[in-house]
Amino acid sequence: MRHDDYANIIAHINTKVGMCVAARVSRAFFAILLKPTRLALQKMGLCAEQRFQISIRPLALVRQCSCVKEHTKFSGSIPAAYDRYLGPILFQPYAEDLAARVPVKKTSSVLELACGTGILTRVLRTYLPSKVKLIATDLNEPMFRQAAAKFGKGEKVRWLEADASDLPFDDRKFDAVVCQFGIMFVADKALAAREAYRVLKRNGLFLFSVWDGMKHNKLGELAHRTIASYFKKDPPTFYQVPFSYHNRTEIRRVLKQAGFREIKTEVIAKIGQAKRAEDVAKGLVEGNPVAATIAKRDPSLLPVITDAVTAAITRRFGKQNIHAPMRAIVVRARI
Repeated sequence: MRHDDYANIIAHINTKVGMCVAARVSRAFFAILLKPTRLALQKMGLCAEQRFQISIRPLALVRQCSCVKEHTKFSGSIPAAYDRYLGPILFQPYAEDLAARVPVKKTSSVLELACGTGILTRVLRTYLPSKVKLIATDLNEPMFRQAAAKFGKGEKVRWLEADASDLPFDDRKFDAVVCQFGIMFVADKALAAREAYRVLKRNGLFLFSVWDGMKHNKLGELAHRTIASYFKKDPPTFYQVPFSYHNRTEIRRVLKQAGFREIKTEVIAKIGQAKRAEDVAKGLVEGNPVAATIAKRDPSLLPVITDAVTAAITRRFGKQNIHAPMRAIVVRARI
């Protein structure tokens, strides 16, 4: 069966049952039809789209539907706390660094993965000329809403719900694909790398940052240990995820297998600054999915744990004018 035949079948489904149902049916349909091919090609380090230059992405009616794991669910009050308390101390300094690495003169289109509350998006839109097309993607709609509030009506940013490992774009679409502290949350990092490779133009740039190990990021380490101390059995594991992807040899291997060249990694150390330990603690506890995990087990523990994390930060960095060392790895790769 040809690729065009697949498209005709899905179009027929859309006409008969509606787009919403068609989206679900089409994804399952393609998964079944292409599974044997994908399995064979994965052994060769390729995905079906790379080998045969075909893609199901042009079927615009197929909405990105992914199973979001517990540690990637940023909803409810979490996005606001994340943006207000963690944004200034953890993410803003690295956003400014990452945006400055995008070659402005050679860039006409940028795709951002896992944009979150738009901290990097805001810096990119300010840094890039207005004529540069900017598309920001994430899996969490509540994060989009928080991000969109940072932009005026005349500022051109397209927001799209999308999975980094299954991008809804044609091949060779963007000059740069960027991602700040999001790759760690992608279950299949090799597939995400291949997707970035697929949508990049020739000589395109894949630019992203990941946190270095937890031992180099003391705020995360303090939060993780303090939270875990309240659960004798099965402590929340959220903080193991952000600091789980820092082996530079492994990162280079994944990118090389995806087809990238000129792969460079750089360790970037910075000092995170905040006015109050209490604010930092609120972000570390209430500004990420660990809050939902704690609340699900015992809602009364949330303020207790927040106070405990505040105390831990105060002992280490003081109660006010916090200066905490942090370390990330910036990765650059071209196709």
